[in-house]
Amino acid sequence: MSDEAPITRWSAALGWLGIVGLLCWQEFYVEYDYAFPTPWWYRVPVTIVISLALLVFALECMMQEMTVRRWAVSLVVFLGIGVALIAAGIIDPEKFQASRWVLLPAGVLYLGAAFCAGVGAKDNAD
Repeated sequence: MSDEAPITRWSAALGWLGIVGLLCWQEFYVEYDYAFPTPWWYRVPVTIVISLALLVFALECMMQEMTVRRWAVSLVVFLGIGVALIAAGIIDPEKFQASRWVLLPAGVLYLGAAFCAGVGAKDNAD
């Protein structure tokens, strides 16, 4: 059994499910209309952190070694998504067809999930 607290596992699981929901919303709702293309300063960081997660998780599944690195990747991905959502809420929320008051709290929640992933990494490293 792993040593991390249940809250860290739940926050990581909900964070990953939230990213799936965010990507579905982005691709099927926002990108559906050609009048609202996603700006590069949002799409590039999100693509990089998701690609990093897929690459590292694929390698870890092959090595069957999902321990501290799993939490570290979750931390980086959640931090990147949180910063991107906060930047989107501050700079141009209309481009994402969402209210500033939805994007900013979502970004803060992802920063909290990044903190919990960091706690999970620390708990698992000891």
